[in-house]
Amino acid sequence: MKYFVVAGLLLCISWADSAQAESVSGCAELLRNRCQDCHYLDRVCGQVGEKSKRSWSATVKRMVKRRGARLTTEEQGFLVACLLAPTPDVQKECKK
Repeated sequence: MKYFVVAGLLLCISWADSAQAESVSGCAELLRNRCQDCHYLDRVCGQVGEKSKRSWSATVKRMVKRRGARLTTEEQGFLVACLLAPTPDVQKECKK
């Protein structure tokens, strides 16, 4: 019985690690696949890590509402977090 509990915990931990790695890699992917649809990434990258959460939230919401950016509510929050504290893939994409 203990074996199954330990195996279950290890499985959960490995799943969480892979989900986290997948979500971290999704930051640059969102930038490329959604933001770049309408403008060059230089426009976004110049402000990565500079704008406030409130400002990024307003920008992302405006892009969805007025410009038709295809982002779910979850993706919007995730993108704002990535733009506030750029992950390594975003830094590489933005060459910062």
